[in-house]
Amino acid sequence: MKKLLASAGLLIATILWGTAFSAQSAGMSHLSPAVFLALRSFVGVLALIVIIMLFDYCRDRKISFWGRTGSAADRRKLLRGGFWCGLVITAASLCQQYGLVDVTAGKTGFLTTLYIIIVPVIGIFIKRKINILMWIATFAGLAGAYLLCGGVSGINLGEWLVIACAFIFALHILVIDHYAPECDCIRLSCIQFITAAIVSAVLSFILRDPWPPEAVKNSMPFWIFCGVGSSAVAFTLQIAAQKYLHPVTATLLMSLESVFAALSGWLFLNEYLSGRELAGCAVIFAAVIISQLPVPSPVNSGSKSCH
Repeated sequence: MKKLLASAGLLIATILWGTAFSAQSAGMSHLSPAVFLALRSFVGVLALIVIIMLFDYCRDRKISFWGRTGSAADRRKLLRGGFWCGLVITAASLCQQYGLVDVTAGKTGFLTTLYIIIVPVIGIFIKRKINILMWIATFAGLAGAYLLCGGVSGINLGEWLVIACAFIFALHILVIDHYAPECDCIRLSCIQFITAAIVSAVLSFILRDPWPPEAVKNSMPFWIFCGVGSSAVAFTLQIAAQKYLHPVTATLLMSLESVFAALSGWLFLNEYLSGRELAGCAVIFAAVIISQLPVPSPVNSGSKSCH
């Protein structure tokens, strides 16, 4: 029953992430990418603080931002981890937001999903092995991106930004992998979004992006949905679900984000993909699945495959 509930929770998180692409795209018609990211990050911080307070009260009947975080060294590690995670996710999110100005929500969702393949490839540079299925998935992902974007010559600036976003999200996963085992994940995420809110707000002032009250008000449903649904609720569901699910199961469920991104773009934004673009989406989705298939260790061998 716990696995079933965990799968349902992670599926809800995936739907929220996929639908957020349409909300982000709609928000671009009112605000600049930096302003939109600042607002959604601020809302995400508020929502995560509420979640932290509820968890603390249910667990210890006490409310404290630091919770069970022990020594001053542990707190510094939490702050340092949240800061670096925040810088990386800010860079990734800004690339994605600026990309959405010229790229449909569905196409953005599928191109962003390439991070699942990119993570183990980056692992080569930190001396992690990569198996044959991962190489197949990598080349399939490149082929899918080629079809989706209409060839290298057909890739516009927005699509390059989304591809860059996938690479940076892959780095974000590796940074989280470094800090998360020794930190409270929800508090780590909260500090991450505090950093993102501050950095994106400062950037908006440097770029002289306007904060017109009417536009902020009109776009409120979009940045509130992204902040509460995509940043706070979905992340918390992911944390809870991954305690009971195999990593491969969790990754495959999360890869459905691209499918829900395309569906929400069709339902809410009247976006349509051509036959070639649909073929590219199918190839990328197949590459994501291939990248998660286990490779059995050779018989009578003491070594294990690494993903």
